Amino acid sequence: MKLENWVRVRLNESQMLIYTAEAEARGIPISTYLRDRMASADIMREELAGIRAALIELGDTLDELRDQRAGAGDKAGAQVQIEPAEPNAVQIETLMLLRAIASPEKLRMIRGELDRQGIESWQGKVR
Repeated sequence: MKLENWVRVRLNESQMLIYTAEAEARGIPISTYLRDRMASADIMREELAGIRAALIELGDTLDELRDQRAGAGDKAGAQVQIEPAEPNAVQIETLMLLRAIASPEKLRMIRGELDRQGIESWQGKVR
């Protein structure tokens, strides 16, 4: 693919030093490094949007299941009781990765949704 369009970008001195050093460490020009970095950010943004959409769909599904259970005359009410299970390594690693990339604002939003649905946020064992 031929690159015909160009954009000038102004960087402060520290950004220029960091990006130049990272590009040199990879053995590529700074323009290629910045282009790759922007492409990676686009991919991550798309993946996060997919995760957000899946979480919203999951919340809607849980609401529907609670409504169905309540409509069936369940004496326990609309609250779905889930037996606590010990998380496996994949679940813990996924949780840690997601929490590492989530902003505190997003984490508060997710915990608020969990509270709204009556689900306790997983905290892990305190040592």
